[in-house]
Amino acid sequence: MLDAAVDGSGGESEAPAAVDLDSLKALAHPLRVRILHVLTTRGPQTASSLATALGESTGSTSYHLRQLEAKGYIAEDADRGTARERWWRRAIDQVEVWTKELADAPEGRAATATVLGAWTQHDAALLAAYIAGGEERYDEPTLDAARVSSRSATLPARELRRLTRDVERLIRERLAAAAAASPADPDEPVHRIQIQFNAFPID
Repeated sequence: MLDAAVDGSGGESEAPAAVDLDSLKALAHPLRVRILHVLTTRGPQTASSLATALGESTGSTSYHLRQLEAKGYIAEDADRGTARERWWRRAIDQVEVWTKELADAPEGRAATATVLGAWTQHDAALLAAYIAGGEERYDEPTLDAARVSSRSATLPARELRRLTRDVERLIRERLAAAAAASPADPDEPVHRIQIQFNAFPID
């Protein structure tokens, strides 16, 4: 699963939406994956701010934004827009980019590998940056709240599925509760976060 939107309602939906081959192939471009990743992790952006963040030209980011909009991955954020510049936001919640139907087609397998490979590469870069500079950048309450950990175990497939779905459900519930809660104490540190959860066979 590609991940859950961070700017939505908290991702209460149990079932992620599966994309068709045509939509997946449209996403399977390294810069489009990177654009969607930035919109997910940093929130709404303009073509200009994306160009600066990604080291690309505004013409290039504008073109790829239009391709992503055509397939419903992103939408214009009209509340932020001005007469001079359009803002864009992620328009999807959970997206399933691996299904049996996609895996049965060589084009589907290739597109899935491209999308997931690029997405996880960008996730890993965020984690590496936090590990390298987090101690200097964040205060003690934030560092104490964050967690970087891994654990290995031996599980049958049914228990692995139960584990992953339970964790995903807990994440959705906590995000929804946080979105509905009263505003935070003004003295409490508030940060944009990313949740990385990986569980997979290694034998």
